[in-house]
Amino acid sequence: MKSGVERAYFDMAEILEAHGHEVAFFSMNDPKNEPTKWSKYFVEGVDYNAENLSLWKKIRMAQRIIFNFQAYKNLDKLIEDFKPDVAHMHNIYHQLSPSVIYALKKHNIPTVLTLHDYRIISTNYNLFLRGKIWEKKNILAGIKDRCVKDSYLKSSLGAVEKIFHDILGSYGKINVFISPSMFLMNKFREFGFGGKIEYIPNPLNDLFYSAEAPYDAAGPLVYYSRLSKEKGVDVAIRAMEFLPEEKLHIIGAGPEKENLMALAKELGVEKRIFFFGQKKIDELKEMLNEAKAILVPSIWYENMPYAVVEPLAMRKIVIASRIGGIPDLIRDGENGFLFKVGDSLDLSKKIKELCKYDLARIKDKAGEGVAGCNREKYYENIMKIYQKLLMRKEKSA
Repeated sequence: MKSGVERAYFDMAEILEAHGHEVAFFSMNDPKNEPTKWSKYFVEGVDYNAENLSLWKKIRMAQRIIFNFQAYKNLDKLIEDFKPDVAHMHNIYHQLSPSVIYALKKHNIPTVLTLHDYRIISTNYNLFLRGKIWEKKNILAGIKDRCVKDSYLKSSLGAVEKIFHDILGSYGKINVFISPSMFLMNKFREFGFGGKIEYIPNPLNDLFYSAEAPYDAAGPLVYYSRLSKEKGVDVAIRAMEFLPEEKLHIIGAGPEKENLMALAKELGVEKRIFFFGQKKIDELKEMLNEAKAILVPSIWYENMPYAVVEPLAMRKIVIASRIGGIPDLIRDGENGFLFKVGDSLDLSKKIKELCKYDLARIKDKAGEGVAGCNREKYYENIMKIYQKLLMRKEKSA
């Protein structure tokens, strides 16, 4: 099960190739990479969380975050070989850096970037710090609050990076930004971002539209996503205290797994909570099929979480936090359910009260709400953007 960004990246490439387009990839080297003939151009991967590094290595790593010259040179060579019409970027921060924007502009290639988080407008990429939403716009406040990895040094580096590219206007050189949610787009505007943003939801794998999943009142509650603090998995575990008849299946991996297992044991609910680790997409669908409801207890500003749109496409019952882009997708009591952020008691009440609703109607509405996330619609939307950029390039030539 890939991360949301990885899935959007590979799904987009797959859709383009299915429509006869040739796609070249540019990324960092990593043992988990998919095989591709374009890997000869990839840049050296760096572990920015490595411990006991020498001062020189720390300086080199800092320089790469701000402007990765290897990424610039390697992409320049790829462009000369492949000669792309359009470049579509996803998360270019840290490993590649905005240096890739300059390589693309050197060759006058139209550029598009899909936004997945808040890195361009804040040194804190998810606007979340120590268990709470963090939205300070002052860069010095970010250093003072240690908003990056709870570190003064990393927060200072993030501030330098942002100031450097703000002065150069690096992101202003990108032609079009794509936001998968209205919430994220509005948050960028709230922070004063002036780039051109188009709203296009990420595409869903057709597998999730292929069949209607049944409602099983005796099925388990299911959480599936990364096991990290901002995802609020602990909220779902705490809710199990109030739900003695329920079971919770947790699918995914992440840094909080051990803490979550310890919490379940502390609360005495460990016998009703099962951790399954990562699952392939077909296995995941089967587990979602069997679920009573899908829980999305996030406590940060989610963008367009797959853990919401995929089960909605399957016409499953989704119970999610009222935060970020989630209320754009779910209308409480109409096509799913929303509960108060971080409130495990409120979550448990929503689960207990499911029997009071016409769930067949809610399931039908769930599917209707994500009908626009199919792959053909996505292809149609991004091609309109590409074609406009190419026409503009021809006129200016």
